Amino acid sequence: MIGPRHRLFYSGDTGYSKNFARIGETYGPFDLTFIKIGAYGPGDNWLNVHMTPEDAVRVHLDVRGKRMLPVHWATFNMAHHDWDEPIKRARAAAEKNNVELVTPTVGEKVVAGNSFSSTNWWERVN
Repeated sequence: MIGPRHRLFYSGDTGYSKNFARIGETYGPFDLTFIKIGAYGPGDNWLNVHMTPEDAVRVHLDVRGKRMLPVHWATFNMAHHDWDEPIKRARAAAEKNNVELVTPTVGEKVVAGNSFSSTNWWERVN
């Protein structure tokens, strides 16, 4: 989504592809990316439709995102992993790659151009 002041990227359900770099070259950089991180694996049968959290961070970098808001996790239990595993793995991959994660609680407002103070709110849920 390209507006007069901000650019936003939404991944949808997808696996990793080198085409994300082309999106970044053509339409980036993006102020905020919304990238799915959950409902992956085990095995290779999920890779074309549900990428891993590490691949999600790679997509964020490929599309030239400034901040990443992980989506598609902790809502429905339809995967072979714990509900909070995706965000833990995404947080680790983001830290390793110097990516700023935006992690709002349910219903919390995020404005693309404004600063946001993220917390690890999922650690208080278990």
